[in-house]
Amino acid sequence: MPMRVSRTFLLAVVLFFLSGALGLGYQLIWIHKASLLVGASQIALATVLTSFFLGLALGSLFVGRYLRSTRWSPLFVYGLFEVAIGIFALLFPILFRGAEAAYGAIYPALSSSPAALFALRFMLLFILFLVPTFFMGGTLPLLLDGLVGRDRSVGALTSFLYGLNILGAVAGVLATSYFAIPLLGLSRTSLIAGFCNLGIGAVALVAFRRLGPLHATVGSVVRPRVPAFFIVLGFASGFAAIAYQVLWARYFGMVSQPSVYFTAVLLAVFLSALAVGSMGLAPLLHHRVRPLRVLACTQPLVPILAFLTLESWSLATYRFKQLGHWEVEPQWALWSEVVDNIFILPSVRIAIVIFLPVMLLGAGLPTIIAAAVHRAEDLRSTAGRIVFWNMLGSSAGGLAAGYILIPVLGLTGGFVVAAAVSTSVAVAAEWRLSAGSKGLWRVARPGYGLAAAVVLFALVWSQIDITERTLQGHGNSKLFKEDSLIAIDEGPLTTAYVFDSPSSRSLGTGAVRMATAHRSQLMPQILQGHLPVLFYPREGWPRSVLGIALGTGQTFGALLRAPIERMDVVDISGEVVGLSLEYFAPFNNNLADDERVTFHRDDGRHFVDRAPDAVYDIVSLEPPPPTNDGIYRLYSLEFYEGVHRVLRDGGVLAQWLPLNLVTPDDVRAMIKTQASVFPYTFLIQESRADFLMVSIKTDAPPRFQTAWIEERLGNLKAERGVKGLRWANGNTYLAASVEGVISMLVAGPDDIARLEAPCIHRDDDQRLSYTSGDRWIMRRYLDRGLERLSFAALPVTPFEDLQAYFADRLPLDELEEDRARNLEPVGGVSLPRVTEATARFAAARTAQDRAIAALAVADLYGQGHKVHEALSWIEQAIDADPAHDRPASLRTVRQLVAENAVVSGADIGTWIAELPADRRVSPLAGAIDAELKAWADRDAKRRSRYVWERAR
Repeated sequence: MPMRVSRTFLLAVVLFFLSGALGLGYQLIWIHKASLLVGASQIALATVLTSFFLGLALGSLFVGRYLRSTRWSPLFVYGLFEVAIGIFALLFPILFRGAEAAYGAIYPALSSSPAALFALRFMLLFILFLVPTFFMGGTLPLLLDGLVGRDRSVGALTSFLYGLNILGAVAGVLATSYFAIPLLGLSRTSLIAGFCNLGIGAVALVAFRRLGPLHATVGSVVRPRVPAFFIVLGFASGFAAIAYQVLWARYFGMVSQPSVYFTAVLLAVFLSALAVGSMGLAPLLHHRVRPLRVLACTQPLVPILAFLTLESWSLATYRFKQLGHWEVEPQWALWSEVVDNIFILPSVRIAIVIFLPVMLLGAGLPTIIAAAVHRAEDLRSTAGRIVFWNMLGSSAGGLAAGYILIPVLGLTGGFVVAAAVSTSVAVAAEWRLSAGSKGLWRVARPGYGLAAAVVLFALVWSQIDITERTLQGHGNSKLFKEDSLIAIDEGPLTTAYVFDSPSSRSLGTGAVRMATAHRSQLMPQILQGHLPVLFYPREGWPRSVLGIALGTGQTFGALLRAPIERMDVVDISGEVVGLSLEYFAPFNNNLADDERVTFHRDDGRHFVDRAPDAVYDIVSLEPPPPTNDGIYRLYSLEFYEGVHRVLRDGGVLAQWLPLNLVTPDDVRAMIKTQASVFPYTFLIQESRADFLMVSIKTDAPPRFQTAWIEERLGNLKAERGVKGLRWANGNTYLAASVEGVISMLVAGPDDIARLEAPCIHRDDDQRLSYTSGDRWIMRRYLDRGLERLSFAALPVTPFEDLQAYFADRLPLDELEEDRARNLEPVGGVSLPRVTEATARFAAARTAQDRAIAALAVADLYGQGHKVHEALSWIEQAIDADPAHDRPASLRTVRQLVAENAVVSGADIGTWIAELPADRRVSPLAGAIDAELKAWADRDAKRRSRYVWERAR
């Protein structure tokens, strides 16, 4: 019997660990899917989380109070619950399509009422997620009832099982975020998880089928009374834990770039600390330490540690040290470059701040349950009720922190209130313990002393504005340098702020600089507003415009200079809209006062999906950086299909493409995704690194009239700074000239159609959030010339080919020269210079002159990172003069390797290997081979610092 019990316990805890992992995985997947249905706004996210918590709470309550069997073991019933969860996961795609249909049918009738829309979203998601969350919520009471048989083991096993389940959730977060979704996508991950749940349930049903109830049930179900004191403690404990989580997430959002990995790590570290706190409590409770004593002594330490460790994340910085022009070395070399960047260093940063306080928070719920339960047979019912109220408290804590504490009291006030709640839990526990004490002894107890320390810390800390201090000393302050912080708006969605200087004003959210407005310069955002109007392929002017993601409003303000009739501006952040309209009115053409403009606080993707067909002539976007968490929704195939539907024939889509914030593979995939819906897509350069994907909704090739462009240029001429040069030093054309505008064209539909991309971005795969295949380039070269590498992935269409899209004859040579100057700062290959160098090659009479001319062409391509073209010309130089060994020529080919090996080293090595044997021994090939081997040796030495690389 003892061996049988031991095996039963071991199998049950393994299954419970796995079910915890699957449960958190489901939550991540279904939140992503739900945000596509009801939008990605904070209200929508809160709705999803609230429905999750409520379903978990109801499941826990029902199992604890009502579900009893005189025949089956609770472990067998647990298996039934896991099967039910698995069946739901397999049916989820069908159920989700039904929810989409229901939402689409009801939305038009309720869209004008925010309260009614909130109720619709909540009820729809609550119904959708009720079944799985109900069964998930019932698993902990069932396991407790099936495994805890002795009164003295109640506390220890409760804390152990609770912590184990949370530890499983950690595994689920990491596996889902780092492996499953990137490799499989949302839908397949959900389906595989469903089969796993069925497997867990089947194992439990087979293994536990012969077990009976551990606690005999006599007559009707016995429901022990749970004192209100423990219910209140359970609610407060959940409230404090989730409130702290929201507050920390907002704080880290000001000092770290938002990404799917950072979000996953924050959740994983939080859950890990909870698990360690809960499981570490088991030995104390096993040795009969009073649970309320633990609660009274640990909870006041939470705010003290939270206050003291808040800025300690800066101890774990991560940078790349520049070695050469394109060679860098990491400051830290731990496991591998990828693991260090996306997991180890973020984990350390976050853990330094939150691990200790969250570990103490993890002791909260198990100690409350242990204190409330006196008999093992009462554990299921009591735990079910306390977990129910704890889940409600968690839901309330998340809503209160996001919608009340931060917006009303700020981040500092939020931390103070959370400190007050966790301290109150400790005071209440100490008061309960001292119920039999009299006189001064009742107030001279450890818990009260710690509570007094918390009050002192809170009073001191409340005098410091955490948000202002963070923005001034960390986060985006480096971008704004010595500018003055003149406004902060801490709202439900984000923390937005404005920096000001004599020459410019900048808007930021979290750790992202949204945009800068210069008082005297023509900004790229202003050009972005004019370009879709200038390239509108219909006679006259566009009538209606949809603008998504307001930013500073400069883009949409520029659009308002056209005689449009209507503009809908959609932004998910009320904080951004408020600051933009108040502080950037001089830069955005007073958007707030224009009667043609209607503002919508909504997710842009959700707005497009619900908009009528064919209502807009222009759709313009200025979203946050494409790789930020969640922004993939505005660059997916499904989004572009929605935009295509809402545009009229001849309508224009203008989508932002920042080359300094995306990798070469990302760039190709983004362009190809948009062009797969809009075949007539053009690539236009706005500034050094800011490009625009302009697409025309038409079945036939568009024809642009230069006379129409000239007529519309009057609006651009009215902009500040337009009288000077456009944005490229040495440009001979002004921005407000037809030639200046046309010279901004980089690529046309034909070359874009031939562009090879690693993938097409879809809602299900989210590769733009994770990687299209070469995210390591961004990690190394962000702010170090990333735009040059990304631009090299793009085609440049000769104006002779673009002529087909213009009704008038273009000055082709002048446009080529002008564009070459425009593209030079971003590493563009000058077609006129290539043509000139090619002509010299053709005219060369001697072998040496032909080799020198060929190397000149190769050098032009090499500077633009067009490696294949450069190597083909080097091969021509070798063919022309196999013995060519001029020192200047050898330096040229070595420099070409040095500047391209980091990205194209494998291609260069393949080229050398495929050269004919007699050409491979030439001086030029030898110089290339030597430089490539030297680079490979340096790279191997850097890699050898990593544990993983050494192990391989």
